[in-house]
Amino acid sequence: MGVLAVALWLGQAAVARPMAQASTGRMLPPLEDGDLIFIRISNPIFRRVAQTTDSWETHVGILFADAQGNWQVAESTFPFSKFSSLAHFIARSAHGRCCITRYQSGLNAEQKVALRRAAEARLGVFYDLGFSLDSTRLYCSKFVFEVYQEATGHQVGKIETFRQLLAANPQAPLGFWRVWFWGRIPWDRRCVTTTSELKSTLLKTIFDACGEDRNPIINEWIRPVICEEISQGTGSRPKPGLDCE
Repeated sequence: MGVLAVALWLGQAAVARPMAQASTGRMLPPLEDGDLIFIRISNPIFRRVAQTTDSWETHVGILFADAQGNWQVAESTFPFSKFSSLAHFIARSAHGRCCITRYQSGLNAEQKVALRRAAEARLGVFYDLGFSLDSTRLYCSKFVFEVYQEATGHQVGKIETFRQLLAANPQAPLGFWRVWFWGRIPWDRRCVTTTSELKSTLLKTIFDACGEDRNPIINEWIRPVICEEISQGTGSRPKPGLDCE
C-alpha cells in the first residue's frame, strides 16, 4: 500500500495557489459557487478507477470564488482535502480534459453559503484509500456527496456497495482491487463514485471538454496564468510538460 500511496501522491499533488488572473476570458462560461468540475488524473491507479466505472473522469471538486473573485476548487485529494486554484486543477487533468456541471434547479444564495460552509468544514481531512462512505476520512466523490447533502438535503450521486459496483461493471479489473485491498475486496462496503455524480439527474452540464483532444484552454488560458505565477515566484508547475519557455 505504501508504493500505491506514493503513486497516488505523484498523480494528485499540486500546490494550491491563488490564480494570477481573476477572469477566464472566453475560455469558460460564467461560473457559480457550487458548480462541480470533473477531470481525468492520468495516474495509473486512477485509470483503474475509470476502467472500473467505465468512464473517462477520475476526480471531482467544487468551485468557489475567493475574496478576490478568483476561482478555487474545494477537493478531497491526497494527502488531505484543500482548496486548489482552478488553473492548477485543470492543468492536472490529462490533455486538460474537464466537464463542469451545475445544480439543475439552481442554487439560491443561502444554499451557496451553506455549500461553502460545509466544504470548509471538511478541509484538512485525510484521504481515504479504502473509498468507504462510512469512514471518517474522505475521497473526492464522497467530499462532494457530503457537502451537497448537508447544504441542499439532496444526494448528488448514487450510494452502492462494491458488490453492486463491480457487478454492474464486468470490465472492472478485479485483480487490481484484490491487490489494493490486500487480497480481500470489501464487497459490502458502501461507496459513491464520480461517475454516478457526473450522471446525476440533479445536475446539468454547462461546459464539456472531455474529449481525447488537447483542450485549448491549456495553451490559451491556463499556461499564461501558471507561467505568470512562476515568474512572480508564487507558483509551481503542477506536472511535467507544462513549459513556460
